[in-house]
Amino acid sequence: MSEEAEFRRIPITVNADSLSVWFLDAVSPFLLENRITLEIFVADQEKTIGSLRAGTVAGCIASEKLSVQGFTSTKIGLMRYVMVASPDFSRRWFPNGFDRVSAAKAPIIHFNRDDQLQYRALSQAFGMPQVSPPAHYIPSAEKLAQAVRRGLGYAMMPQVQASPEIESGRLMELDPRSRLDTPLFWYRWSRPSALLERFSEIMLTEGRRILAAADNDLASLAYQ
Repeated sequence: MSEEAEFRRIPITVNADSLSVWFLDAVSPFLLENRITLEIFVADQEKTIGSLRAGTVAGCIASEKLSVQGFTSTKIGLMRYVMVASPDFSRRWFPNGFDRVSAAKAPIIHFNRDDQLQYRALSQAFGMPQVSPPAHYIPSAEKLAQAVRRGLGYAMMPQVQASPEIESGRLMELDPRSRLDTPLFWYRWSRPSALLERFSEIMLTEGRRILAAADNDLASLAYQ
């Protein structure tokens, strides 16, 4: 039997932000030490459970705490988001500060049309009626962040991703009132294999560590 044939596959569904900013850092050591391959499917964090229910994956990361027959869930932590823009964009569109009128006129960036994160943040900052700016849709976490840096629009970004950009001056937080915490849960079979259980333990431990570090970074930003 070839060495390649000895690898075992784990299919999972992960939301794009987790994949972009922390998931691979959390699981890479385990993958390097074991003959494991991952097949990763990407879906919005509100919709990842659908693939689990369909039986196409062994586990998923979701933002909802649900009772799914045959599966157990464990909280990983909180993904913290902040509303950011480039300094040039902010000077152009928010010369008098980030208020309801200017937020409605400036272009915003969504991941796709299912992405409600920006709307939730705007509602939290300004209340109802809903602020609905002109919008770009960029279905890549990396490219969305790149678009924000280039001044194409403003958007919510994971704090663990945004913090270094804010500290360097490439981005700025627009309004602390728009900060949002999204819980993340790991779902897997109720009777997992020993392999899936080991993978879950490592992913949960490292994921919690990375997300907790991001939480501390956000606290430090509040005093800058």
